Amino acid sequence: MSFSSNSVIAKSRAVFGRSLTAEDFAQLCDKKSVAEAAAFLKTTSRFGEALAGVDPRTIHRGQLEALLEKSNFEIFEHFSRFDFTESKWFFREIVTQLEAEQILSVIQGVADGSTDSYIAAVPTFLIRRSRIDLLELGKAESFEDISRMLSGTEFGRILQPLLTEAAAAGKINIRECERRIYTYYYISCMKMVEKGCKGAVKTELKRAFLKSIDMKNVVTCFRMKAFGYDAGAAAEQIIPFRYRLSRAAIEQLMQQPDIGRVAAQLAEIGFSVDTSAQFQTIEQLTERISLDYLRRTLRISRNSPTVYFCLIECMQIELRNVKTVIEGIRYGLPGSEIMEMLVL
Repeated sequence: MSFSSNSVIAKSRAVFGRSLTAEDFAQLCDKKSVAEAAAFLKTTSRFGEALAGVDPRTIHRGQLEALLEKSNFEIFEHFSRFDFTESKWFFREIVTQLEAEQILSVIQGVADGSTDSYIAAVPTFLIRRSRIDLLELGKAESFEDISRMLSGTEFGRILQPLLTEAAAAGKINIRECERRIYTYYYISCMKMVEKGCKGAVKTELKRAFLKSIDMKNVVTCFRMKAFGYDAGAAAEQIIPFRYRLSRAAIEQLMQQPDIGRVAAQLAEIGFSVDTSAQFQTIEQLTERISLDYLRRTLRISRNSPTVYFCLIECMQIELRNVKTVIEGIRYGLPGSEIMEMLVL
């Protein structure tokens, strides 16, 4: 293992060591306003630097979340400048993932007739790094506009048939858009793993990606079941990579009557989780399974790409937790109720 690899691992673990603890989240959940939440986050080693110049009394929810998102992105960007190992390509894929989120947001906005809010919400830190003119994309008022603005890009290629169909029908299959976009994203990632990694590094990193994909596919299956689809239809909608989620496993999962039984079924195929925990949503269950694996792997792996990947995933889960807390505070939910919604 090279000096650079050792440095990436050490730096990743140092960043992870500043993560918000369960106690931090308990205190955050007890805050009564977004201003109080911002003031608390400003005292933490995890987000203190990002909020150093902020007056918590004047910040609103959108500004706070944007600063927290920017904080994560700047950590990833710093790694992209610092890292000269096999994990350097991850930063390009992070940008791709963020671009995908923005495109889906615009498509949903056109579908809902609510395009006015997009430009105000687009992350400014992403604008200069994206290969897509996000501000121009935000001006789209129709599916034809989106298709034209994405022309010549990979996103345009994979979405063009759906956008053309939507322009004629007046509605779009947003679930299929999401599936195609994230299939493209993961195919790109897996190609880079094959191209950029070797031996044990490749094996371990592929396993990490495939486990992540399995959990996303579990969510897809559970959602499709809720809409009355069978296992065959679900199998056609999942991302086409798998670790342990075989066709037989999908069929068994979709026969389970509730999330508790899904958790038990997942444990039987190797995705174990604390059996005493209660999960309100399928997303909460799958993220908890992922988080347990990510934390463990981040601590013990000796491969810098895998450690970096686990750090990225852990930080994104943490950020979703913080956003859930802020949303709960905004709606006046009790702290204990908000805590039950988190993945810790």
